[in-house]
Amino acid sequence: MQLIKTLLILSLNFFLLKITFAQSDATPFDSLQIKNIETITVAAPKINTEINRIPIPIFKYTASPVQSSQQQLSLQEYIYNVPGLISMNANNYAQDLRISIRGFGARAAFGIRGIKIIVDGIPETTPDGQGQVDNLNIGIVQNIEVIRGPSSALFGNASGGVISINTLNDFQKNYVNAGLTFGSFNFQQYQVTSGFKTKNTKYILHGSRSKADGYREYSSFQNNNFNGRVFHEINNKAKINFLINYANSPEAEDPGGINSAAIDDDRKQAREENITFNAGEEISQLKLGVNFKYAYNKNRHFNTYAFYSSRDFYGRLPFENAGIIDLSREYLGTGGNYYLAFPIKSGLNKIQVGYDMATQSDNRMRFNNLNGLQDSLALNQLESFTNGGAFLVNQFIIGKWLFSAGLRYDWNKINVQDRMKENGNGSGERNLENWNPSLGISYELNNRNFIYANFSTSFETPSLNELSANPVSPDGFNPLDPQQANNYELGIKGTLKKNIRYELAVFHIDTKSELVPFELDTFPGQIFYQNAGSGDRNGLEFSIEYPFLNKWNFSAHYTFSDFTYHKFELNDSVNYNGNRLPGIPKHFGSATIQYLNKKGLHGRLQARYMGELFTSDLNTVTDDAYLLLNLNIGYQLKKDRLNIIPFLGVNNILNTEYNDNIRINAFGQRYFEPGPKINFYGGVRFRL
Repeated sequence: MQLIKTLLILSLNFFLLKITFAQSDATPFDSLQIKNIETITVAAPKINTEINRIPIPIFKYTASPVQSSQQQLSLQEYIYNVPGLISMNANNYAQDLRISIRGFGARAAFGIRGIKIIVDGIPETTPDGQGQVDNLNIGIVQNIEVIRGPSSALFGNASGGVISINTLNDFQKNYVNAGLTFGSFNFQQYQVTSGFKTKNTKYILHGSRSKADGYREYSSFQNNNFNGRVFHEINNKAKINFLINYANSPEAEDPGGINSAAIDDDRKQAREENITFNAGEEISQLKLGVNFKYAYNKNRHFNTYAFYSSRDFYGRLPFENAGIIDLSREYLGTGGNYYLAFPIKSGLNKIQVGYDMATQSDNRMRFNNLNGLQDSLALNQLESFTNGGAFLVNQFIIGKWLFSAGLRYDWNKINVQDRMKENGNGSGERNLENWNPSLGISYELNNRNFIYANFSTSFETPSLNELSANPVSPDGFNPLDPQQANNYELGIKGTLKKNIRYELAVFHIDTKSELVPFELDTFPGQIFYQNAGSGDRNGLEFSIEYPFLNKWNFSAHYTFSDFTYHKFELNDSVNYNGNRLPGIPKHFGSATIQYLNKKGLHGRLQARYMGELFTSDLNTVTDDAYLLLNLNIGYQLKKDRLNIIPFLGVNNILNTEYNDNIRINAFGQRYFEPGPKINFYGGVRFRL
């Protein structure tokens, strides 16, 4: 059945090949030239602003021709160079990519927590703060904007950072692209993308299929993905866009975490219990969205969006009691904003006011796991999370000064209906509300360099999954408190001579009721959560980018993170005061050198350094520092209207032994998920 769905997706795109040739000449691949750094504008902070002038630490990635020779398997390939951002777990497809920004999100046992994910202007993160990118089409990413730090004044709950992703949305001529990629561990990927237009409407369709056996034993996966976008210009003032996304992963095995002794014995092995209980997941997700924009003029416009998403999840955990999860989720919402800009004395004032509303309903059942087979029902409850938020953002420029302020009010309602009352009624309801302000100021030292300061806040409720993992009762909610944070920051950024772009930021974040994962010896493999008292996070982030000789581009970043618990006492005998947050190294960074010329040759060498980090709150076991080197090269051949791009890549050139993920506070010191040693991939892409 899944093969039939995949063939239908690919057939639809190949059918468009006829439409393309009937309507237009083929479009060339891309401009094969590294351009000097120009003025870069960012949209993620609500009001479009020049990236150097805005008093917010923000990173922007824009796709280049070199992207065609990347493996396009994980979002990590595009965000590894972001200061303050750590991504792990790129090779366990049952757990998804684990992303943290300035420590927010580090607690996630799977998926993404505490960070707002937005794709094509529509929230991917659910109201309770859960996010994932397993339905994202990596091959059609056009640009990514990352706000580094608390942003609840802009985006509400679970906005310790923001990742705004935009897929392909513009083209001049009709086209069809296709790609085949093969690699180590029986990796296979097939992609087709089509773009065609009529008088006032543009269509972009993309289909992909990926599969691999994985580096470790019991780590195979399959993923099928379809993405469609329609852009229609109603008139010269009104535009409407439609989005459909379907993802299906019929198989994703979880090899689990192992201890250091097991790594020394065989780093490829899976945990025995994960094989016994057939640990892994199956996912199917559908997402529909619409966005409407009406521009009265360049200084006044209105934007609104609405979406619906459904997700079916079936997961098997490596233990018997309630070890199978059968979850059906429905998630829908809407939002809108009104933008107005007008002149003031010696300057300009920009205001945006808006709202967001969303609701999430999780029909969660858990069954006993009898050696991988579904047994008796252990939990049956309906969980819901409803959010409503209203915000105001004001930005005004007077001379060389830019001032910004934001204020947002959020109301969250959490409800659980216990459908099994054999052990008592676990039903309940909680209402959580919060005001989140932000303030920022920047000063123009000259027309290319700026200093800035800001204050921002974060408010993060526990997710429904974290609340339902109740260590004292099989049903109901774990009575966790929301995590709150205040961020204080100073920075300087701009462009030096020879178009060298740089940024330096120092920050202090104080946190309260930090959400911390842990395991119990009675439920090994199951993750529970608790609140720590408070914490301190001090950090420094530096990045630089230098294009030179019209063919080369060098970029690098370094991050220093001193994140500790200020107060974390479980009882009289357990005291973590002063301990460092696990899962976050003090030092990490990356560097990239990229080459491409007009004749079509392009390549990229990436270096990623991860410093030593602690694996648990005890701070007794560490994961060693490591350095990874990755290389990819490609060459564009042109023949009439056809562009052929063969490419080759090598991951982990140094054959480094490292751990791709750390399972924080895992019982039995099963913290480690070994990453793959040297591996290869290659393929060819066709562009018409």
